[in-house]
Amino acid sequence: MAQVKDVLRWIDVHAPFRHAESWDNCGLQVGDPLARVERILVALDAASWSLQEAEEQNCQCLVTHHPLIFRPLSAVRADSFPGALVIRALLKGIHIIAAHTNLDAAREGTNAQWVKLLALEFAEPLEADASWRDDAAYGGMGRLGVLPERITLKAFANRVETVLGGAKVRVVGDPRREVRRIALCTGSGGSLLEKVIAAGAEVYVTGDVKYHEAQRAVEAGLCMVDAGHFASERLIVPPLAQYLASQGREEGLPVEVLTASSERDPFWSLE
Repeated sequence: MAQVKDVLRWIDVHAPFRHAESWDNCGLQVGDPLARVERILVALDAASWSLQEAEEQNCQCLVTHHPLIFRPLSAVRADSFPGALVIRALLKGIHIIAAHTNLDAAREGTNAQWVKLLALEFAEPLEADASWRDDAAYGGMGRLGVLPERITLKAFANRVETVLGGAKVRVVGDPRREVRRIALCTGSGGSLLEKVIAAGAEVYVTGDVKYHEAQRAVEAGLCMVDAGHFASERLIVPPLAQYLASQGREEGLPVEVLTASSERDPFWSLE
């Protein structure tokens, strides 16, 4: 039977924890590495609803993209966040693992999923160290590639909405402009904006775009598509679940891996 440490090892092969950003907090956040695991729930967030779903589905392990514990805790209390969820997980025997920026930087991680969905060609990282070509698991942060053909910004934005299952996007730029050279970064990619401009991208797809970032893009002649934080990263959940299940089968440590169905984008918009 699989143990929590096996799940950690599988993730480390796919998205090595050494590639996480220095400010990040990845790995086993709550639980016992030697505990047995029969069922895993994969979710974007370690939130009350995903923890509730793990309980209802009798899962011993919750694997998430966003960390539950991000900064050092001065106390773990049942009447505050995240202490209440930490205590709940411990009492219910649910072990929580986070694969955050290490998964963003993985060769087959969050940004790679966008490349596939948008059918980008000749994709390379926006930001990476010199070893990225020699490391089979490392893909660097963000991606820069080209579409098979030039299309209008409006048509491209519609394509993004389609691959996101109809999620609404915000757009910066002339809808009639024809574009092909695309940069992307899942989640909040504002920190890479200057690299995107320097790389000569025509459109930047990311989430959490701020007003002044949008203005900077306009001044630089760069279009932007804000796909939202949730929608741009939630797409990693199914492929990560499939990977974990396949690793268990290959090693003779079968585990049932489920994908969370209860989590939703906290933002909504009027039609």
